[in-house]
Amino acid sequence: MELELRHPYEAGLTDVLSTFFNRDRILEKNAMLGARNVRVAELVRDEASAKLVIEREVTSSSEVPAMLASFHREWNEVRQEEHWFRKSDDEWHCEFRVRIEGVPAKIQGMMKLQGDDRACTNLVSLNVRCDLPLLGKKVAKFLAKDSRLKIEDEYAATRRLL
Repeated sequence: MELELRHPYEAGLTDVLSTFFNRDRILEKNAMLGARNVRVAELVRDEASAKLVIEREVTSSSEVPAMLASFHREWNEVRQEEHWFRKSDDEWHCEFRVRIEGVPAKIQGMMKLQGDDRACTNLVSLNVRCDLPLLGKKVAKFLAKDSRLKIEDEYAATRRLL
């Protein structure tokens, strides 16, 4: 399952990046989203690149179908790893992957943050794959739907923090 999302910000590229890579803002955003046991496991940034690893526990954004309940608990341990790099003065790219403990699926994607000192847009693409026989497509569909809701909630929280 693939998702494509577009998130415009009424803030400059530098301000948005500063929010993305600020430990206190990351913790504040996750608190707003209801995550628990949030840990910024790694945060390294220089002028041309950044690496961010966040570990947290989250709940599903929607009801888990009964046939998938054995893979999804009320609280799920999630590890998100982002690798950012500067393409130009007005564009940064990110490759990321998300691992949900105990869920046999691959979630990965890319982001492209483009803009200037007044406004910018983050283009997010996400791919969810599960190779389980019979259930794989249902697991991927549920995770894609849940991911879309979580990404939109994160976008709204980031906009409030800017």
